[in-house]
Amino acid sequence: MRAGQQIGTDTVSWVAAADHASARARRAARAHREDLRAKSARLAVVSSLFLVLLAAALLIGGRVVIDPMLQAAEARGTNRVGAIVYAMPDGLYCRHLSFDNVTAELTEGAVEKCADELTRGRKSRAPNFAWGR
Repeated sequence: MRAGQQIGTDTVSWVAAADHASARARRAARAHREDLRAKSARLAVVSSLFLVLLAAALLIGGRVVIDPMLQAAEARGTNRVGAIVYAMPDGLYCRHLSFDNVTAELTEGAVEKCADELTRGRKSRAPNFAWGR
């Protein structure tokens, strides 16, 4: 019987040692999971703080960048009439027209003496009709 008791005791001690080792492995795995959970929580907090900072920067900085563009678009929206100036063949008088971008309407204006900037460098040609020719 001593031999049987010896085998039983060795088996029990072996089972107890294996159970102790598996408990240690479970504790190590649980500690590892807790570490991963803590790391992911820290990552979530830091990422959300970064996103809040980025959103605040976009709200403040974006308004500074976008506001002048909106004002320019608004100013363009009020001025939707274009001026067209044709120089007459003699080069002294110009015909004024205006074009409305909204209605696509062309409105005739007066014929007035041209500004010097329009006729500078332009050669005036002789009229087609001359008396005594």
